Amino acid sequence: MPNRSIALISDFGLRDHYVGSLKGVILSIHPKAVIFDITHKIRPQNIQEAAFVLYSAYPYLPQGTIVVVVVDPTVGTKRRALCVRTRHAYLLGPDNGVLSMVLSDEKDIQCRIVTNDRYFRKPVSATFHGRDIFAPVAAWLSRSDIFSSLGPTVTRVHQIKIPRVAFGRGVIRGNVVYIDRFGNAMTNISRDACAQFLKSNEVRINAGSKRGVRLKRTFSEGKRGELIAFWNSSHHLELAVREDSAEKRFLIRIGDSVHIRV
Repeated sequence: MPNRSIALISDFGLRDHYVGSLKGVILSIHPKAVIFDITHKIRPQNIQEAAFVLYSAYPYLPQGTIVVVVVDPTVGTKRRALCVRTRHAYLLGPDNGVLSMVLSDEKDIQCRIVTNDRYFRKPVSATFHGRDIFAPVAAWLSRSDIFSSLGPTVTRVHQIKIPRVAFGRGVIRGNVVYIDRFGNAMTNISRDACAQFLKSNEVRINAGSKRGVRLKRTFSEGKRGELIAFWNSSHHLELAVREDSAEKRFLIRIGDSVHIRV
């Protein structure tokens, strides 16, 4: 019998009862379920941020993990509920693009619209599908192989616009896509994607209005107050200030352009 772990991502925060309600529903159905939190501090209704957090955590999840993503500003409308099976995990969430970044890298997937209300908590609230649909479905899926009975298959899901990295004329062009609680700015420029263009650390980086940002190995190589760039633990280019916030000190924002001149 399966006993898959369940991971949670939401914009619920920790002040209210919402996260506890999700976990309570899961444990009521599967008392031995292993539940862990990725984060509940996605900015309210920020689908792109949730997509990036899922994408960043996804490679490190145990094989077969069920990921429940509840960032759902159109809850209660005709938007579909999805369950996607990849080679690595199961993804449960609304069809609003929150799964876009992970699915853009996955080749072998199966996707179903979750319609079988046998697995729902009833009555289903129009405003809390996390509790009444996604949590109970995750619980049932963690204890038995119900994927094929969740609902009809679908081949196309909603996609959000994902910033792409561009290469040309000695310049790698990307964008800031996420800012963490330290004020560090993560970009969509991966080390692997541009490895053939980077022969050394002697490159020039422009971030937003800031010119001449230097590439370092780690935070401590930068001077206090200096904006630096480095390859983070997920192998993406990141901007930071030693013992300070790049977001606040240099007004770095999501969407800012980042150019590497090689």
